[in-house]
Amino acid sequence: MKYKLIVFDIAGTTLQDDNDVVTHAFTEAFRKVGIEPAESKIKQVMGYKKIDAINMVLSDMSIEHSEEFSDEIHTHFLEILNHYYQNHDIHEIDGSTKTFTALKENGYRVALNTGFSRSTTDIILKQLGWDNRLVDATICSDEVDSGRPSADMINQLAGQFHITDNREIVKIGDTPSDLLEGKNAGCGLGIGVLHGTHSAEELKPFPHDYLVSNMNELLSILTD
Repeated sequence: MKYKLIVFDIAGTTLQDDNDVVTHAFTEAFRKVGIEPAESKIKQVMGYKKIDAINMVLSDMSIEHSEEFSDEIHTHFLEILNHYYQNHDIHEIDGSTKTFTALKENGYRVALNTGFSRSTTDIILKQLGWDNRLVDATICSDEVDSGRPSADMINQLAGQFHITDNREIVKIGDTPSDLLEGKNAGCGLGIGVLHGTHSAEELKPFPHDYLVSNMNELLSILTD
């Protein structure tokens, strides 16, 4: 088998971002400290480690900030986002569970990695019923030194599965940071999905082997 491990992003890739909840949570977190960022600035940092994303938005807006100030915004973000996921029905991207199951039946390991914190990720996994029978591993940006587009999360997954050549890993996501992560990690295949935050035109400039519109397209690439 050419590939051994398939690494999926979560929000926008395998989890529907209903009502733009992540963007909304970012916007409300900034508003709580008197800042009103443009939606376009928030979209640019989708997929990044959330504390890094906050610092990027503040810097892009030329707002001087301390670590404590960024942490305050991040705390607001987690409170808003986690409250939403705990108290609303959330839905997978159509076909995600089917795709995970089919990949495992074809001998692949399946992992999720994310710019979310562990606290948020565990709420999502519980709500969707995705346990270790369906997903072999999960890793979050607050569990490594550097989030996307760093290779840290993928490298840690590679070590967990005793993979010594990252070309045996496939990285799948809906943001430029996902595609850059796959490139930086030396993954053998990078796939962008178009049912998330970015269009084909927005993803085309970033390193990828395929852009797909749905899980059926993705599955056909990996199982043919």
